[in-house]
Amino acid sequence: MEQQETDIAKIDTAVLRQRLKKDIIENSHKRQFERFDIFAVGTMTIMDNSQQLDGVVDEVSAGGLRFRPASVFIMERKNEAISMQLGGFQISGVIRATRADGYGVQILDQLTDEQLSVLIEKYQV
Repeated sequence: MEQQETDIAKIDTAVLRQRLKKDIIENSHKRQFERFDIFAVGTMTIMDNSQQLDGVVDEVSAGGLRFRPASVFIMERKNEAISMQLGGFQISGVIRATRADGYGVQILDQLTDEQLSVLIEKYQV
């Protein structure tokens, strides 16, 4: 029996949902703060070599953010100190994860409720 394209998509979707659910369970202890979807153009500077990457912050919390570089290729990076220029904010952090959808950055000095509110109000999608 020949598999139809729609059957293949259903199989892939089920596998993807299982992987996402597993990731949420495995990493739930790491996520201390509520996350918010935003769309803010920013520049990330890698501190050890002053390399600048333009891109978008698409997720933010008091303790971290996800930065999606504009480049096609994402280099594997971990534990690298960065500085992020985002709107009127200068944020210092450390890259904690490299994923296909961008860099997970831990913010060194957590955002205050006021700073987080400004970012959400200005950039929330």
